[in-house]
Amino acid sequence: MVPELQITAANLLCPVCRGVMADEEFNNVLSNVLIELASPDESKLAAASAVVAVLLSQAPEGRTLSPIVLPALLPLLSSNNLLIQRNGCEALIAVAELEAATLRINMDQWQQALEIVAGQLRADSTHVALRITCAEVLGVVGSSNGQAAAAVFKHQGVEALLTTLRPETDSDLQGAGLDSLCKLAAEPDNRHYLTDKGVLTALVQVLDSSSREVQVRVLLCLGMLMGDNQQQQVKLAEAAGALPQLLQLRRQKDDEDCKQIADGIVAALLKNPQCKQQLADALISQNAGGTKLDKYVS
Repeated sequence: MVPELQITAANLLCPVCRGVMADEEFNNVLSNVLIELASPDESKLAAASAVVAVLLSQAPEGRTLSPIVLPALLPLLSSNNLLIQRNGCEALIAVAELEAATLRINMDQWQQALEIVAGQLRADSTHVALRITCAEVLGVVGSSNGQAAAAVFKHQGVEALLTTLRPETDSDLQGAGLDSLCKLAAEPDNRHYLTDKGVLTALVQVLDSSSREVQVRVLLCLGMLMGDNQQQQVKLAEAAGALPQLLQLRRQKDDEDCKQIADGIVAALLKNPQCKQQLADALISQNAGGTKLDKYVS
């Protein structure tokens, strides 16, 4: 572990952040922390960035903080200090979760933040710990509202998330990327865009992961992308290698979650007349003629 990444319990630096603060107290603490974020002293800046991330996660409900905090957070994202960068991303996540449907994504600072975050995630040279946090930012911001999703798409956030699905990628990074893609796919209006950008194909390629946890996340995301849309179901059925792997996963016995989700996806495909022939072909190729699916695809 990188030594500086051990300082993640920012509440140790900010005891007042541990409790729920009244608006006036919160405003005072936030003002003081934002001043500290302008410090040229890197150690003070690292401490202040840790505090602001936790402080924003404790903000009173209903607050709109983007106009106040975004100008102070942007420099953190471009810092040369890994801890400061991660804390800046954590602060962005806190603001997005706080404002959610009311997130003012059209602010120039949000656009700049997304461009920086997506760029850092795409770069293989970026530390894996920072790439994980960047992936989380894109998922949380993009799932806030429709305009926020459009902004993530505009700044190539989906393309950046797809880089986390490469076979050689760290499994924790893959998990973070998959979680964020799930968040985006949970909104039906995003699904065609995600499919057109190659998300479905990329997910199928990760189905043979050696990590069951990754496979479960892939299956969840495939299920969300497909939904009850027959056109999307056909695209999944036609994706190279998808059906053989789904059938194999539904037969494995070492992970019940994996089996159940794969079962659900196959069951949905069986209800689609356009997918039955592909399923029949997949069953025959796997010598699975004795399974209970036969009566549905024969």
